[in-house]
Amino acid sequence: MGLSETRTGNRAIQNTNFPVYTLTIEIDLLEFNPKYPKNPRTLGEKIRKARMDKGLEIEELADVIGVTSDSVINWEIREVKPRKESLKKLTRTLDFL
Repeated sequence: MGLSETRTGNRAIQNTNFPVYTLTIEIDLLEFNPKYPKNPRTLGEKIRKARMDKGLEIEELADVIGVTSDSVINWEIREVKPRKESLKKLTRTLDFL
């Protein structure tokens, strides 16, 4: 009866005198997202950056603010300015401006 590949592999590792090293790398995934505005210039970019920094999806932010997801998309992409009431809620929720 022969050993399985797994047992042979484990046995080979146990019989070696080589040290085993573990490397941990932390990466901020937002930095690699092409939709993440690193240097926001417009109000829409500031809203998007703040939303993404909080880890919120468009729909989640819309629910918290009490608007439709289309409104959030309009603010972020189409440069439509939010109404004063919505802007106050955005400021409280996202801690920006």
